[in-house]
Formats: sequence, C-alpha cells, structure tokens
Amino acid sequence: MCVVTMSLLPIPFGSVREVAEDASRGSRRELSATGRHVTFVPRVRALRVRAATWGGRGTSVSLPGSDSLFGRWAVRVPAGTVIEPLLYPDVRVDSIRRPDPEVALTDPRTREEERERRHLAETTRLLNTELERLVDSIDRSAEFIQAQKEHLWEHWRDMDSSEKARFRVDVDLSVAQGEHSVKRRERVERLLESPYFGRVDFRAESDAEPSAHYIGVHNFSDPETQEILIHDWRAPVSTLFYDFESGEAFFEAPVGTIHGEITSKRQYKIRGGQLEYMFESSLNIGDDVLQRELGESADDRMKNIVATIQREQNAVIRNETARVLILQGVAGSGKTSIALHRVAFLLYRFKDTLSSDNIMILSPNRVFGDYIADVLPELGEEQVSEIDFDRIAGKFLAKVTGYETFSEQVIELLENGDEAAAERMRYKARPEFVAELDEWIAARADEDFTPAEIERKSRRLSSDWVADAFEEARGLPIFTRLDRVASRAVNQLKRQVLDRGGGKWSSSDASSVRRQVHAMFPYKDALALYKAFYDDPARRGMFQPLARKRIEYADVFPLIYTMIRTARQEGYGHIRHLVVDEMQDYTPVQYAVLRELFSCDMTILGDSNQSVNPFSSSSLATIHSVFPEADCLELCKSYRSTIEITEFAQRVSRNDKLVPIERHGPQPRVVACSDERAQRERILGVVERHGASEHRSLGIICKTVTQAEALHGFLSEAGVELTLLDYESTEFTGGIVVTSAHVSKGLEFDAVIVPEVDDANYADEMDRCMLYIACTRAMHELHLTHAGRLSRFLEFARHSEVLSGAGAAEVREHPAEVRMG
Repeated sequence: MCVVTMSLLPIPFGSVREVAEDASRGSRRELSATGRHVTFVPRVRALRVRAATWGGRGTSVSLPGSDSLFGRWAVRVPAGTVIEPLLYPDVRVDSIRRPDPEVALTDPRTREEERERRHLAETTRLLNTELERLVDSIDRSAEFIQAQKEHLWEHWRDMDSSEKARFRVDVDLSVAQGEHSVKRRERVERLLESPYFGRVDFRAESDAEPSAHYIGVHNFSDPETQEILIHDWRAPVSTLFYDFESGEAFFEAPVGTIHGEITSKRQYKIRGGQLEYMFESSLNIGDDVLQRELGESADDRMKNIVATIQREQNAVIRNETARVLILQGVAGSGKTSIALHRVAFLLYRFKDTLSSDNIMILSPNRVFGDYIADVLPELGEEQVSEIDFDRIAGKFLAKVTGYETFSEQVIELLENGDEAAAERMRYKARPEFVAELDEWIAARADEDFTPAEIERKSRRLSSDWVADAFEEARGLPIFTRLDRVASRAVNQLKRQVLDRGGGKWSSSDASSVRRQVHAMFPYKDALALYKAFYDDPARRGMFQPLARKRIEYADVFPLIYTMIRTARQEGYGHIRHLVVDEMQDYTPVQYAVLRELFSCDMTILGDSNQSVNPFSSSSLATIHSVFPEADCLELCKSYRSTIEITEFAQRVSRNDKLVPIERHGPQPRVVACSDERAQRERILGVVERHGASEHRSLGIICKTVTQAEALHGFLSEAGVELTLLDYESTEFTGGIVVTSAHVSKGLEFDAVIVPEVDDANYADEMDRCMLYIACTRAMHELHLTHAGRLSRFLEFARHSEVLSGAGAAEVREHPAEVRMG
C-alpha cells in the first residue's frame, strides 16, 4: 500500500456557475471568491477517483477521505495504481509515499476503522454461535421426528385414539419447531454474508450519550443478553437511517414518538463477512454507496435495495394508511423493487394478521415474475403468489368463448397496424366506457324482462307472481336474479304437485321451470347480452368477432365485467393486498374488473411513458378516477441508466419530470450500416466485444418477437450462446438475451443493442413507445443499428458528431457511427 497526497487547484472565476450547478447535484460544497479565482472546498468523506492497474481496466472506486474541511488530504491505494481524478477535476496529486507505521497507529480514522473491524468480528462470532445452535436444534428435531415415526409404526395397533392424537400433536409441534429453526438458520446465514449495511448513532432527549444502531436485512440479538445487535431495516428506529441527516431527528416507537439527535451515520459494504469499505454519511444515503451499487453489473435476478433506499422511496415503502396507493415512477426509478420492499414491510409490520398467502402480484408476464422472484426471499419473506390478466381471462372465458391474448393484440398492431382495430381499442379504453356499459346492463332488467305464466304438470304460477318474485330479488345481478325466481318457482310448483297428489316431481320438471323463467329474458348468457350492447346505432361497428368464434382482446375484459355484473362470480377473497405492476397497460374496464374481484388494499405502479399499446392505456388521472380514495405518489429520479443513456432516451420520448442520477458512462451509439447483412455483422461484433468486457448481461431488444426470433437464429448459427425470451418463456436467464421491447418491460441489462431503428420499423406512436422501452433497459451501454433511413424519432442523432473509424461509403447518407453529445 502507498499514500497519495492530493490538494485542490484554483478554478477560473468564470467557472463559478458551473461549480455551483455541480454542487447542487453532488456533495455539499462551500464557494469563496479570491480575486480572479474561485476555490471550492468539498465537505466530503470520500474522494471518487478512477483507479486502474497498469494494463488493466479502469473501474470507478471510492477511497476513504477526511472528516473535516480542508484543502489537502491523503488516501491509501494499492502500490502501482494509476490515479485519475473522476468527479473533481481540480484535484492535483502532490506526492506518493509509503505510509508511516507510527502515524498509522495514531491516525483517528485508522483507529476507528479497527474498532469497526473488531465489532464486525464479534458480531460474526455471535452469528456463528447462533448458527451452530440452530443447526443442532434442527438435527435434534429431525431425530425426534424420525424416532416418533418409528415408534408409531411399531406400536400403532396397540395405541388408543387419545395416544394417537397426542402423538400427532407432539410430531406436529416438532415439525413446526424444526421449520422455524430452518427459517432462522437461513436468516443467520444471510446475515453472515453481510451482517449490516448501515449505522446511525442517535441520542434520545432522555439520554446523555448516543447509542449506536446497526441496520441490516434482519434483526439479530445477543443470545445471552438479548441486546439488539442488528436492527431489521423495517424496524421503527431504522427510519433514522433512511429519512434524516445529522442533527435533529425522531422516529415512531411503540411507546410514542422518540425525539433526539443523530450524531453520526455510516454506510458499509460487507461481502462474504469481510468489510470492503465504510463511509461516514452525514448527508443523504447513497452518494458514494449508491454510485458503487449502480455501477455494478446487472444480476440474473432483481436484487434487494435495502442498503440504498432513498428518502422518497422509503416514504412509499412505509406508507401504512393508504388503502390504495398509486405510484407513478419514471423508467429506472425502482418502482417494482419499491413495491416488493413495501410488501416485505407490510408483512413485518402486520405479521400477526398478514401472511404471504394473503398477498398477490399481478405482473405483466411470467418472465418478469421469475425475474423478481428472489427479492422477497432475500428479505426473509416467503414468496407470494403471482397472476396476470391472461390467467384471469382464462379463468372466466375458458368455457365461454375463444379470445385473442394481449400479446397477440400487440403483435397484430406492431406488424399489421389495423386502424379500425385501433379505433375499437380506443373506444373501449375510454373512462366513460365502464359507466356506459354499467348503465346499459342495469337497464336490461327493467326494459327487457317480460314476466309470463309458468306451467308444469297442470300447476301454474301467474305472471303477476313472477313479477313480484322478480321485484323481490332486485339488487342481485340479473342472471342471479333469474336463478332466484326459478328456484322459488320450482319449490312452489313442487309443493303443489306433491301436496295435491299430482304425481312425482323429477329433475326434468325443475329444468323445465328454469327454462321457462330464463326464456322471459331475451339473452341466454353474458356473452349474448354483451354483443347486444353494440346493437345501438351509436356503437355499431365497435364489436368485430375474429375467426374461429374468437373475440378481440379489447372485448375480453368488457365481457368479463359483464359476467361479473350479471351473475355472482368467485373472486379472490383470501387476498388482502394486491400489487399491480405496469399500470399504464391496463384499461379502466380492467381496473373495474380488479375492483370487483379483489376487495382488498392495493399498490398500483407504472409509468405512462412505457405503454406498449397507446390505444388502450390508462393515465395516472384515469386510474385515480377508478380509485378516487387512492393516495397518488410520483417518483421522478431515475437510477438505472447513466446520464448519457437517460438523456438519449429523453429525446426519444420526453418526460419533463424525470431527474437522472449523476452517473456517467459511454455515449450511446447509433450505427448506420450499408445493408441488412452488414447490420447483423455489426451486431455480432458488439456481442463479441461484450464477451471480453467487464459487463455480464447484454439485451438485444427488437421491436417484435418475430424480429427477435430471426436475429436469435442468425446469432446462434454464428456460435453465440444466448437465450430467446418470447411470450411463451417462463424464466429469465442472464448472459446474452434476445427479446422484444414488450417482453423486456421491467428488465434491465448492463448493455443493450436495439437493432433496425430505421424509419420503416419505428414510425408511429406505438413504435416510439417500444423504442423508448428498449433504450431504457440499458444500465451502462446503449448501441442502436439501422440499415435503412434512420427513424424519425432519432432524427436528432442525424446531426451528431461522427466518430472516427467509419468508412466513407458507410457515411455517405447517414453518419456511420453517431455518438450523442
């Protein structure tokens, strides 16, 4: 190791505004004018530099800095490291020297780091002790259960019922204890990997000295003293870590509000039980740790974000009062991750009354469901059930009619662009449509039901009797109402026949009576009634059945809603909290269906800029009109992509509310190719370079699944190991993935290639949405290729800087390789 001493250089006076703007995005700074120069002194506890070993790749790292204000400091780095200032261009390297052992022994920072390492070692020792105890408990439970089974097998015939019952109770108790110990063991094993990620020192008003509270994924107490060594991130005291800077603070405890002062906050990165780094973080959580986490490669699965939860995200997660919470978040704002952490928080907060069996997630597809599957188990909670609208449709329509799926609708629109079909979608996606359908259904009972005499085996019930029975059932859905009248009529006529010696009463007699009652209403079922809705001249042409007696997807949920409003249907009564992801892709009538089927709390989230079908999408205001009691929140900060990628995507589809996080990377590249073959070769070259890079995941995102299938075939034949994700896929795999923009929703990749960005392929508003979705999947690198004329949505790229290395023939019509500046 060696020590690098650095100091600040003066900045030209004309840079004052630039520095001030930079200060508004980064750490707190102090500015002072000194003649013609300005010197700014960062109030920092870390200096971010680019450290690259000779001949190696550069990686962004943060090294411990000073705890006080001064313009000169020293940091430790491995010998032979190349130092290149990354965030602070006004840093000068003064000297590099070996550390003085005597100075190291007296350095307060060194002593504090040593204390932290000793604390980690002691915590790890206690965790290992607890792990040994739990393993022993599990073994003893297993041995006891096995012994009981053997005893039961040998003495079953000699045992009376009470002995057998007592035996079963003992075994069930041992099984429960064993299962509890297994869960505890899994939590302790997770803590051993990384016991905690934060610490907050808080002095309550009633205390003379501050207490240190370590924050981790799970709670852990000293087995002997029961002192809490690690607080669960969901515990009340943990809000101090997420919501407050140094100074006055408070948290809500079971005994009431605790006021006091935060004297210190720290963040840690512990991996494999080893302390990799630590920061003082008196400011907002994440300036340094968040940058590191965001700079890492994407995982094969979504991971928890407990170490970097931001204040605005924490407010969403810990909201206990909203029955319905609608969350509008920009691309990369962590919406889904926040929703899952909210589920974990609710399970912790209401553990006595809420379990994972009571929670369901409505996700866009099964690939995405698999992608998010590890988050809750990482947080120590059981996986929750998952559903999507296609499965809801199958439940209701499997025996009623054939129907187009949502994916088939998207394919049809992208590949054929049927304007008449788009107009039918728009009509049924209007907020007013539900009210119009509701009003029409309600009127049918009064306008279309015609009471008539019922006769069976010479016994009769008058039309007046039928009318009275029908009126008494008012308030029930129409077909349920008819069943109620029919049941009363069957009972009445059956009694008359049996009481007056009219013979026997059979099931065929009951069926005859039921047919007579249902014949008084001109619609035999909900499908017939729904079709009749479009007989009105004002709606004519808005219902167009498909071949093979199938209905369009735009009619699927209006029909299901009609079924629910006209007959009692089985809902999801056991669900007490529903999470709805990709809210913008669902119509008001779909939300009306959810409201009927799920009488529970909801967390609804999405981004109006990422609709896959602009003809049948819902805005935040539209969804709020369905749930007027809902709390509406917005998340505007985007964490996924670098600033360069975010600004590029913003020019494809503007969202003025989006605020990118300060993280830089390579500029996106738009590459023109001479023909389709050259484009595929170019993509193959990017894929090969990716294999030699530090990044793990690469998403090749086409507009349609058909295009993805073709490109997958070409790359496979070229020897590339990759996975095709289509509408039939159920698992998300890492590495290189080829898919469509629709299927990629919610996923993220280190690098993304978007092929065929020509104007013929990306031409209308639906195409713009697909292009925006594809671009915003990229975390670190974005490449786009085209062989024809560049898409109108990328017109801004036509006038950008042309990079070197392109052949003249390639740039004759368009820049061959465009880097966005």
